[in-house]
Amino acid sequence: MTPHLQLLCSQAMRQGFYVVVFHHRGTAGSPLTTTRLTEFGDPSDLEQAVTYVHSRHPSSVLVAVSEGSGSGVLLSYLGERGSSTCITAAAAISPVLLGQLWFESAMPPIYHWGVLFHRKMQLSRYASSFQGSLDVDRALRSSSLRDFEEALFCSPTKKAFPSNERSLNPSYSSLRGFSPTAAWALGERANPAQDWENYWGRNEPLRDADEMSVPVLCICSSDDPLLPPTSMLPLSLFQSNPYFLLALTDKGGHCGFTLEASKDINDGKPRNEEEEEGVWSHTAILEYLKVVSDFLKEAEGDWKSWGGQLETNSLKGQKGRMNVTALPRRRRGAMMKRSRTQPAEQSALDDADGDLFTWKRSYTR
Repeated sequence: MTPHLQLLCSQAMRQGFYVVVFHHRGTAGSPLTTTRLTEFGDPSDLEQAVTYVHSRHPSSVLVAVSEGSGSGVLLSYLGERGSSTCITAAAAISPVLLGQLWFESAMPPIYHWGVLFHRKMQLSRYASSFQGSLDVDRALRSSSLRDFEEALFCSPTKKAFPSNERSLNPSYSSLRGFSPTAAWALGERANPAQDWENYWGRNEPLRDADEMSVPVLCICSSDDPLLPPTSMLPLSLFQSNPYFLLALTDKGGHCGFTLEASKDINDGKPRNEEEEEGVWSHTAILEYLKVVSDFLKEAEGDWKSWGGQLETNSLKGQKGRMNVTALPRRRRGAMMKRSRTQPAEQSALDDADGDLFTWKRSYTR
């Protein structure tokens, strides 16, 4: 693991979290048992990992944090699963929100060649195994991240079968050596993408952003050398979607956010011992995850208590003539005052209108 990720894990464990690190298949020295690599926004492996962890710890609250390009899989998973996900809250440090734009944008040469060399080294480990299913030679000769990704996952010469023909056509599962069961589970990703646009149509991290039903905090920096400029951020998403939160700093680099770079954020105040041992983004994310989990847990408890009162009243034969004023007027865990400065003459009007933010988790799937 990177030193930055190790710091996050150690700080999380000191605060009482159980830590599970998810790596893409074939990376971080893990053995690869099938001739398949993970596309940029393919969440199938992460879904299996989350399901397994949830089965081992069914009473635990699951939260997720991604770094850099790992956000592509996390955001895709949250969008595809919708309200059926086991994750309660998520956060992303220096996330790649627009995958196609990231691959097509220029980055400083030293970073570009470093990332490309790292990916080629990972592929070369399994070069002989992938010769029959992927264009390994073209990928190893590529001079850009886009060419590398396109060589591995885009194959316009191979025919893609419609979804209704997948289970009937025996050649569907033979395109990459998948069994019929694996091909059915992978869906359209069992076939190579027909072109670059088609590839991002099924792998763009925010393609199902409207389906997300858990809060996601994104921490970005204006001086990030590996991501497109902040002017390209999808700010409309953070302004219109209540589940997306953005923390944009002036300094921090890519997954950096050292304490020296965040002095202006702390307003020069002395940092506590916990902050001295980590970095600013880690402290902020762990605090955010605790607050969100406690907030939703309290809201869930209030709803159960409210439902119990309804059931008790109905058992007493008072369902048809229940006094509405006897019900809780305000769910403390599910409502929060909007903290904003306002003129004194408008304060009474806002309080009278009940200017409250009500948290409602959407259930779309």
